[in-house]
Amino acid sequence: MLASQPPSSHPSNTLNMAPVADTTSTTFASASSSVALYVVNPNSSAVITSALAASLAVPPGCHANFVTGPPSSPESIQDIPGSIISAAETYRSLVASSPSDDLALHPADAFLVACFSDHPLVGMLRQKCPSKPAVHLLEAAVVHALSAGNRFGVLTTGRSVVPDVEAGVRKLLGGNSDRYVGTHATGLGVVELQTGNREKVEAAITTGAQKLAASGADVIILGCAGMTGMQPLVRRACAALGPDYASVAVIDGAIAGMHILAGLARTNYRA
Repeated sequence: MLASQPPSSHPSNTLNMAPVADTTSTTFASASSSVALYVVNPNSSAVITSALAASLAVPPGCHANFVTGPPSSPESIQDIPGSIISAAETYRSLVASSPSDDLALHPADAFLVACFSDHPLVGMLRQKCPSKPAVHLLEAAVVHALSAGNRFGVLTTGRSVVPDVEAGVRKLLGGNSDRYVGTHATGLGVVELQTGNREKVEAAITTGAQKLAASGADVIILGCAGMTGMQPLVRRACAALGPDYASVAVIDGAIAGMHILAGLARTNYRA
């Protein structure tokens, strides 16, 4: 351990610091306050919500509440009509759970919409309650992927979701980009990822991860809330291709989203 040094008495050691820029326009949450993150599963499958709650580590200084969509929401979201229905039903449920039916009074500091698509619930929340940050898994995962590596690919469920995923990626990137190698559909269902035959699920995830890595992805995104906790499986699948693939990064959009929202909630850009 280094010994502490006494303060210098020599004026020559005193630095003349430049004026610090005025930061009064940005409000920072107190370090002692806990950020309330609401992880909203917009489908009606409680098994997916339970899997998220069991596998996600809450960022320091935060606490998380996990919410499942109402029974009127689809069991899984596999296409655009399903997204629209789930957004409308879950939005109604969130409003109904707010004091005086006012979403601005909802106890959440931020909302993570736990669906890997350009889910319309995020836009609804941003418009109706701009003071509470909201993101979905796709947006959060892509934001992290762009900093975690050079090229990324998405591992998802059925073929029907691929067009929506690809449209969401293009929207975030502002068009087509060489940094995106594509999306691989495993053919697995959302609920099946957690409750289906383990051998079948692991084989499909392994095959998909290896195809994305072989296509040049050094970052693989888990493109479904039901894939939460599968990072070790994807890493093993890539490492099996050889040492050149052992360092492939694996991103869970739910983890990425929680950390993004924790920062946005603490740094209140709208204050």
